Amino acid sequence: MRRRLFLLAAAGWLAGCASAPEPAKRRLTGADLFAVEPSVFRAAVLTDARVTIQAVVIDLRSPALDERFVLRLQQPAAVDHRLPAAPEGLAWRVMALSADAAKTLVTVRQMLASRLPGPEGLAVTVSAQPSMVPADLIAALPVRIEMLVDNREGWFTLGEGTLDLRP
Repeated sequence: MRRRLFLLAAAGWLAGCASAPEPAKRRLTGADLFAVEPSVFRAAVLTDARVTIQAVVIDLRSPALDERFVLRLQQPAAVDHRLPAAPEGLAWRVMALSADAAKTLVTVRQMLASRLPGPEGLAVTVSAQPSMVPADLIAALPVRIEMLVDNREGWFTLGEGTLDLRP
């Protein structure tokens, strides 16, 4: 009897250890944008499978220079096998920089590098721009955004929640 209890307890403990780890959450930083290889840079949006994502927008602000730059990841890309499987009813929409957007990123980095001591102090915000949303999701669209800035580090979760798209 003791052995069964021990085995049940051990099985429960192992099941707890085998559960999926929480995704690593962190912010996208100016340092990331200075270091990222444009061909690697990706954003993945997990949302309702019926939703179409037009772009993921990176808003880069330099308070020191009083300037703002916008980068759009809008080139559809293949779903990366390193992303977790999408739950039923949801789908990953992976976006990359287009050739023009990659050139813009390089130009913005060169310009900022020539005028700032480093990427510290740059304010970076990221948002998904859905284009086709079913009416039943307008008030509460589930969204999770993952970013890839380094193939060695892999994907990280930028944010997760619901969007209210009502005017």
